[in-house]
Amino acid sequence: MRRSVGVRAAVYAALAVVTLGGATAGCGSGGGGAAAGSAAPPSVRPEETGPFTKERVAAEFASVVADAGAPAADPEWAAQHAEDSRPGTMGACMVFYRGYGTDGDPVDASTHEALVTELRERGWREAGKRRERAHEDGTVGLIEAVFKKRDWALVAEFRDLEPGYVNLTAMENACVAKAEKPKSPFGGSAP
Repeated sequence: MRRSVGVRAAVYAALAVVTLGGATAGCGSGGGGAAAGSAAPPSVRPEETGPFTKERVAAEFASVVADAGAPAADPEWAAQHAEDSRPGTMGACMVFYRGYGTDGDPVDASTHEALVTELRERGWREAGKRRERAHEDGTVGLIEAVFKKRDWALVAEFRDLEPGYVNLTAMENACVAKAEKPKSPFGGSAP
């Protein structure tokens, strides 16, 4: 099964978050304390207790998308990732969402911000510096933000390619550490 360049880039970016961001320190199924010197996490709601599984993250994505008023997940994008989720692979460790705008209802930076607001309300904490790129006219063309929750890392992305899309990619750190790494196009495994 082939991965598109965009999917491969998302996987590599998420791996960099896990590797460079130290997200694997203290991993475990219960994970979750605040790192030394960081702000205390929001109070835990009853529905946030117990294992934070891939199914729970997928359900949370659906809720975030609906509450943010973002476009529904693209079925072709979802089907591609369902094929790439064999046990023991990186895809089995990840949850994906991509919603495209339409000519009549384009996606813009405000859609990304609505998703980010909903993620924060559900206990996802922003980790690291947000990356933004603007066009010469000042409009935002790209936003990438990284979040953490328990043993999961998430990249929230907006791109203004006509008519724009928003993307959420989450991965379970302990699962990634054990998964078969994707093959690099230059030989060997990805970082």
